[in-house]
Amino acid sequence: MTSAEYRFLDRWEVPAEIDRVYDIVARPRDYPSWWGDVFLAAEGDEGVAAPGKRTTVRARGFLPYQLRFMLECMVVEPPYRIESRLHGDFEGTGTWLLDRRPDGGTTVQLDWRPRVVKRGVRELSPVLRPLFRSNHSWTMRRGQLHILELLARGGLAPAGERPV
Repeated sequence: MTSAEYRFLDRWEVPAEIDRVYDIVARPRDYPSWWGDVFLAAEGDEGVAAPGKRTTVRARGFLPYQLRFMLECMVVEPPYRIESRLHGDFEGTGTWLLDRRPDGGTTVQLDWRPRVVKRGVRELSPVLRPLFRSNHSWTMRRGQLHILELLARGGLAPAGERPV
């Protein structure tokens, strides 16, 4: 692994049925509507993940920079797996893995393997790697908090009732 390559394995425990959770994480274009302090903007294909669908996002953490990258869906196995390829300020892969818990909830894991190509961030990776890891952890804690809040409000509106 080079100094600009990372592997993050994040886990959320979500007290909701797997199909409801999958419907949320499988719609990256909707991330700004519920995870807006991290995902500032998203454009691209609507609806649930499917091979070939693309979403371009602008995202941030607590550090004072933004990243732009495209998620290109490669593999889906509803409601258990979504694998995407990353292009832009990141290159690599991101895989959502969902598993039913015996209590009816869902374990969600993100296996995020970016290689940073954004100038400045890439050059600072050898020195600031622990800070960049903290930045990623902050974004994922925000995601877990927000998905719980979203589900407490009833989740995303049905597809036909969402604003365009």
